[in-house]
Amino acid sequence: MILAEWLERLSPGPLPVFAHTKQILSQQRRRAESISAREVAQTILTDPLATLELIHATNQRGGRLGSEVTTAESALMMVGLGRYLDEARNLPVLEESPFARDAKRMAALYVLLRRVHHAAWQARDFAVLHSDVRAEEVQVAALLQAIPEFLLLLRAPAEALRLARLKCRMPREEAEQQALGGISLYQLRLPLLESWKIPEPSRELLDPRLAEKPRQTILTACFDIAERAQRGWWDEALLGDYIALAGIENIPIESVIATVHANAMRAEHAADWIAAPGAGVWMPMLPGPWPLEVDTEETAPAQAKPAAQAAPEETHEICPMPDKQALREALQGIEGHLDGSFNLNQMSALILKGLHSGLGLTRILFAMATPDGRQVKSRFTLGIAAESPLRHFAFNLEARDLFGQIMGKMQGVWMNEGNREKLWPMVHPTLQKMIGAGDFYAMSLFANGKAIGLIYADRGHGECGLDQHTYTDFKMLCLQAARGLGKLKL
Repeated sequence: MILAEWLERLSPGPLPVFAHTKQILSQQRRRAESISAREVAQTILTDPLATLELIHATNQRGGRLGSEVTTAESALMMVGLGRYLDEARNLPVLEESPFARDAKRMAALYVLLRRVHHAAWQARDFAVLHSDVRAEEVQVAALLQAIPEFLLLLRAPAEALRLARLKCRMPREEAEQQALGGISLYQLRLPLLESWKIPEPSRELLDPRLAEKPRQTILTACFDIAERAQRGWWDEALLGDYIALAGIENIPIESVIATVHANAMRAEHAADWIAAPGAGVWMPMLPGPWPLEVDTEETAPAQAKPAAQAAPEETHEICPMPDKQALREALQGIEGHLDGSFNLNQMSALILKGLHSGLGLTRILFAMATPDGRQVKSRFTLGIAAESPLRHFAFNLEARDLFGQIMGKMQGVWMNEGNREKLWPMVHPTLQKMIGAGDFYAMSLFANGKAIGLIYADRGHGECGLDQHTYTDFKMLCLQAARGLGKLKL
């Protein structure tokens, strides 16, 4: 009954657009003879309300030959570009409506718009990277995902603002249940979009039951990135999103992070008219050690060097410290998901977090056995430079070198000064070049009697060495990782 009441309250009806949208559409109308549908579509896709209005109106009229419209560009072509631009003159403007008198509600609308715009920008870019020829469908779905929140702010402001307050004090779904009288946005979203004539293919992209599909995985990760990054880039949960995107795109995590950061900045600059700061403003505030002073004697031009200059102090590498609490959380997290409720990306994120934060390891590589069972190849990396050959780590399972022998059963090795003379010659020359001369840990992973992969980790090859205690914890975490991975459908 509550669902039916909300569907009635948020049912299809006239929607305002943001003032910037109407202003750009007015300018484009003057070029109606030469402008393309794609250019107009890009204007509409900066505004979730304009996007919903266009796709709803087009599907309500009925698509050509019964086809459903899932993109703004195809909707414009069906309606007629000139006709749409003419009719856009009559679109109501949000900033000129009674809504604008409520400063809190307008501020909330702009904050929501900024988050949604960022998510849609990320989603389209990662869809394009995935060679999705219908990337605009993913972008549209990202905009429509927040439609229940927009409609609540427009038509049920008291409940919307109460929801915002409750989310600061309790888990999201619990806050939604309290604010909306026993229903969550998850339960409301798909029926509401259906009532607005949003086609099934678009709704399926937002269906949590299909979350394992590539496009849905991209959307879920981009929604989470946009929401978490609004408060800064320190949230460790972002690592899970990066790993999910790395798995879909088949690129290193560091490349995903660089792309996400670049997209955040582009989204910020592309929508400077939105009266709320976006994730891009927090970009300089990235975690990590404070940068060391540059050695001016080596980098400054000779003519700029003072006549008398004190010798620079010797600088030392900042070595990461293991965090026992983070290690415990990783071990408990794996234990809590031995029921198969995690997918590979989620489990890998938990394992990498334990190795990085829990054990203070800086270069981590998770390699997996190939489907044909012949090789072990790098699948996920963390802290390994983009140009490093180590990203291409791979070896044959039947090889008789050190790593091949490790894969005979679940076992680990700690390469250190005490055993280097004996073990280093057992490493294949190609892998020696990839790894470099330094200490490292490595351990094979087995599940159900079958080799599934290997974890390699070190602290670089500088002053930060490895120790016996960390090696013991490394093996313990790898054993738990193998248990967790063994519950997945790899």
